[in-house]
Amino acid sequence: MARILFIDDDPLTLETLKRSAEIFGHEAVLASSGEQAQTLLGDQPPDLILTDMMLPDIDGLTLVKDFKRNPAAADIPVVMLSASPEIDASQVAMEAGAEEFLAKPIRLQTLQDVIERYTGG
Repeated sequence: MARILFIDDDPLTLETLKRSAEIFGHEAVLASSGEQAQTLLGDQPPDLILTDMMLPDIDGLTLVKDFKRNPAAADIPVVMLSASPEIDASQVAMEAGAEEFLAKPIRLQTLQDVIERYTGG
């Protein structure tokens, strides 16, 4: 069972991601802001982080860069999510340090594949 940190300011998205991860047998930890995510990261590091590109207190790209500079989080895979129609969003996410970029809405099978790819389960 993997511990997955989901970061998104939309409560419905967070609940959907949480339920999906639990269906796959994983533990979901939820944060609605970058500050909350950084606090949760210190409590018990997750095996995988999925973060929205647009958050109320910090943009997701800056948050990913912060994670990658943090020795406690640097090795945790980060997948960036966005509903943004920008074509270069994927490239920008990768340049910030994300392992992968997914466009919203995320299909259940895609989410399961990503979790398996980065957590081995």
